[in-house]
Amino acid sequence: MHCISLLSDFGSNSSSISKIKGVLLQQIPSTQFIDVSHQVSTNNVAEAAYLTLSNYKFYPQNSIHLILIGLFQGKPPAIILHKADGHFFISADNDIIPSLFEKEAITSYKIATLEKGVFITDWIKAVIPICQAIQSNTIDLANFPLVNNNSKSVFLPSFAKGNTLDCHVLFIDAFGNIIINFTKKEWEETWNKRNFTLTFSRTSEIHEISTDYHTHEPGSKICRFNEAGFLEIVQILGHAANTFGLSVQRKDHLIYSTLKLQFK
Repeated sequence: MHCISLLSDFGSNSSSISKIKGVLLQQIPSTQFIDVSHQVSTNNVAEAAYLTLSNYKFYPQNSIHLILIGLFQGKPPAIILHKADGHFFISADNDIIPSLFEKEAITSYKIATLEKGVFITDWIKAVIPICQAIQSNTIDLANFPLVNNNSKSVFLPSFAKGNTLDCHVLFIDAFGNIIINFTKKEWEETWNKRNFTLTFSRTSEIHEISTDYHTHEPGSKICRFNEAGFLEIVQILGHAANTFGLSVQRKDHLIYSTLKLQFK
């Protein structure tokens, strides 16, 4: 059975999700549809990118991932197909998917332009022929114009000052666990696995990376690299975001939740 994942900022109560699945099922009924999340903060491309990166590798090769964020931005709105790491990603013309891969590891194509469509169902109908071609292994990508991926990352950068790195909150999950924009790859390749102190308030510090939960007492605060490779702050049997007063950083916000990594 073929697989299509759905990610959006529509909210779980939106009827748009049902409409999307109904339109898709009419044309590709032998497909399993999986909801990654429909609770992405409105137009939060960094959050959408993080959730995509955290999930897509667990799907079969040649899966299709519909990233339904900012669909009608652009004049006229374009629909882009990205091919990377054995998967297909279909999105609006934004930087969500290019942010996840090295430039040489992704190829992007403009597959449609919505000259008249104004509804989510118009967008879905435009991508159905592409989904059918991918699933039947008949898609000829040479028929579509290439898109240049000289785009900026949707992940806000960390700022290094000597041995200090200023980071910020990327995502907060339902348990209040805080994911920040510092990766295991950065720690290993840029900072040579150096020990560090993580400071996120005047009185809250973490001095080591943990590898489990069960050896820590309730209320303990720990940090660990999660399955997506990002550093995560956890309060055992607690809600770290509420306890430490941290929130997701947005490009359009003036006040940010900043954390400091002091390397030794």
